[in-house]
Amino acid sequence: MTGTVAAPGALLCLSLLAACGGSSDGVAPSPHRAGQVTVVAAGDIASSPSGAAGTARLVRELRPDAVLTLGDNAYPSGTIADYEHNYAPTWGAFRTITHPAPGNHDYRTVGAAGYFDYFRQQVHGEPYYAWDAGTWRMYSLNCEIPCGAGSAELRWLTRDLGHLGNRPVLAYVHEPLFTCSTVHAPAPLAHDIWSVLQRGNGRILLTGHNHGYERFAPMTADGAGAPGGIREFVVGTGGAEFYPLRSSCPGREASADQVAGVLELRLGATDYRWRFVAVNGKVLDSGSQQLA
Repeated sequence: MTGTVAAPGALLCLSLLAACGGSSDGVAPSPHRAGQVTVVAAGDIASSPSGAAGTARLVRELRPDAVLTLGDNAYPSGTIADYEHNYAPTWGAFRTITHPAPGNHDYRTVGAAGYFDYFRQQVHGEPYYAWDAGTWRMYSLNCEIPCGAGSAELRWLTRDLGHLGNRPVLAYVHEPLFTCSTVHAPAPLAHDIWSVLQRGNGRILLTGHNHGYERFAPMTADGAGAPGGIREFVVGTGGAEFYPLRSSCPGREASADQVAGVLELRLGATDYRWRFVAVNGKVLDSGSQQLA
């Protein structure tokens, strides 16, 4: 695995399993094919220690190489006290292999100070950053700050994508561009990010914000089906209260509400595989996609 390039000024880990902490938290990496990296992701996680306990147990059982948080990690306001009381007893066990992203609740504390304090060894004060997982380029993005046309974040993302060639790209940001929840409407903030990612070989966008699970077909930023488009997963199922989903949604291929769980992704050089696993161990959605 290659070195890490982050937002200017950041110093992040150089290797997914070595400098990032690997199994130092007692979570052994899962067995997988050569060159494949397993990541587990969810957002909207810790409203109380007990609320996130089930998904934390599931993460430990799945033994991922890396953990992604998709924002709203510690409720209600992302203070350092919220992180220490609600998040640390559960998902905090995986902090050394966690690559987080912030959400709107994290920014209820001015400047998301609790998020940056708790994850200071992971993000080094940077609101967005990049890292490598096998052959994949990974982007933790942030639309709680300006992320659209003309923003520093979008310029940085465009520059970094320009150096990747044909490497596959996975990005994650809190608020989804596509969703059919009964609570939060789709957020247009990520439209420009989606377009830039697609031009740069983006394949997967992970989001949270709505407290349910949704998987969409590969699409363009305008919602048109496209075999080479980006597939969005909404995984707001980390442990917070449930939000009902609408029964139908353009482009949506699978959904589950009223259930806590995590998304497991196995990222290979020629394909990726997914499983949405509920806290009772049942696999509620699974599939694979070739990287043409």
